[in-house]
Amino acid sequence: MEQAHIGRAIRDSQLALFEQRDADFLARCRTLAVEIAKAQGTVSINDIRARISIPAEMNPSVLGAVFKGKKFKACGFTEATHPQAHARIVRIYQIVNVYQLTEKE
Repeated sequence: MEQAHIGRAIRDSQLALFEQRDADFLARCRTLAVEIAKAQGTVSINDIRARISIPAEMNPSVLGAVFKGKKFKACGFTEATHPQAHARIVRIYQIVNVYQLTEKE
């Protein structure tokens, strides 16, 4: 249990760094995620990866922060489609409440 707590703390620290350092990129990804979820009903990181290029100087782990926050809720699982992920399991999300979203979100 202690190791899981440490792992979550490390993850959260890294995601906080991404939120500051890569805010513009994450905002674009989140806007895209909302558009996809509105159109399809759900969205996963596979959908984002298929539609956006990660800048060469950016760590791909930044994508782990896309669904952080209260706008999305996990609703299922699928396999990652990019080869480097070796078909690991990723979450599928839906918008928490599509009717409460504004253009600023």
